Amino acid sequence: MDKWLLVAMSALALPGCSAMGGDMIIRVSGAVPASNAMAGREDTCQLHLVSAATGEHLNAREIRGQFSTTMMVVSGPAPTHYVFVADCGDGRSFSSRTISISSRRSHSRTFELGMLGESQ
Repeated sequence: MDKWLLVAMSALALPGCSAMGGDMIIRVSGAVPASNAMAGREDTCQLHLVSAATGEHLNAREIRGQFSTTMMVVSGPAPTHYVFVADCGDGRSFSSRTISISSRRSHSRTFELGMLGESQ
């Protein structure tokens, strides 16, 4: 009997998690343009998850030219808008288009950023 009660409560809690949100792991893939000065050598860059609303840097990962990495975001049922910014060791900076992330099951948890564009 206790086993069935636990199963029933778990079934009720799962839809609530996707509706309420929380920590979520996403995968982002893309590329940073190669440096002409460093031809043949991939520089290390820091890929930052940045809030599009506040500009706050929320998370960072070390990446190289072609990348595919995971990041943790806090998400809720309403989409939150983020930009990914890569700051490279040679002083170059690149950014992605704005990405919307939501905890709703209909939203993707995998994001293909493509070639990041040079930041101003």
